[in-house]
Amino acid sequence: MLLGFRGAPGNTINNVTSYWVPSHTRNVFVDRVDTVCGIGYDRAADLGPDAARFHEIRRVVSNLGVFDFETADHRMRLRSVHPGVSVEQIVEATGFELVVPPDAPESRLPTADELRLIREVIDPNDVRKQEVRG
Repeated sequence: MLLGFRGAPGNTINNVTSYWVPSHTRNVFVDRVDTVCGIGYDRAADLGPDAARFHEIRRVVSNLGVFDFETADHRMRLRSVHPGVSVEQIVEATGFELVVPPDAPESRLPTADELRLIREVIDPNDVRKQEVRG
């Protein structure tokens, strides 16, 4: 069973959390939503220091790039751009102001051993291909 509304609230308050988002669009990366199941930095701050004490969203990985929240105000920041994608494409596909450093590097490609682990150990049935084309 996926976490969804059942487990995400506690997990995002008490554990380091990262997200994989296979479709980076303005309809997915929106400025604010009405209903949440996982707590973001804005809502954790609204709940006070007890809620924010163990809260950490480490990374968001999309089909366009890698992001973190390592800014003073915990705004989403571009960490790296996937090969073949431009910074402009990422900004255009994001429905809020993204922190874009002037020197965002290209995302590193997986090593041969990492590819082997993905293909042979982690996902030998190619389930990942249902989410990502190419």
